[in-house]
Amino acid sequence: MRILILLLLPLVVQPLHARDVYKWITPEGEVVYSENYQPGADTIRVQDSKKKTSLKVDELDKEADAAATGDYLQFDIVQPSNDETIRSDENSVSVGLSISPPLFDGHAIHLYVDGKKLDSEIKTTQLVLQQLSRGTHTIRAEIVDAEGEMVKQSGSTTFHLRQAAVN
Repeated sequence: MRILILLLLPLVVQPLHARDVYKWITPEGEVVYSENYQPGADTIRVQDSKKKTSLKVDELDKEADAAATGDYLQFDIVQPSNDETIRSDENSVSVGLSISPPLFDGHAIHLYVDGKKLDSEIKTTQLVLQQLSRGTHTIRAEIVDAEGEMVKQSGSTTFHLRQAAVN
């Protein structure tokens, strides 16, 4: 475990502009890496990383701010895609929603199929619509608060349900 830590340590503390890392073996047989030269150490050339990584701090801040104020940054129907043709012998369609930040306590989702609200409130972002008739359908969704007031509405998505196979 110590060797693994010693191997990873230079990667963590080494500045990106550093070019040389030195490697040597102690009398106890441990492999040591360092950016400081030691007599008898092997020199290892390290290339500068061209890839810049960054945490999406702005996005995390926006999501935290949205959660604090009770606002949703994003609410979309991601499945099915708009104008998609779905082939199903069971006449069922999977629906996927994307919500950011996640659904707040006391909030629920109302799903509308062809303008008619489903009977049940939804608390999940994945569901399956069953017993749909073949043809073209439009779905949309709303997030409602504990009083049933709309907080956020998705756009509408149209899809086409067709028979899977003709025998």
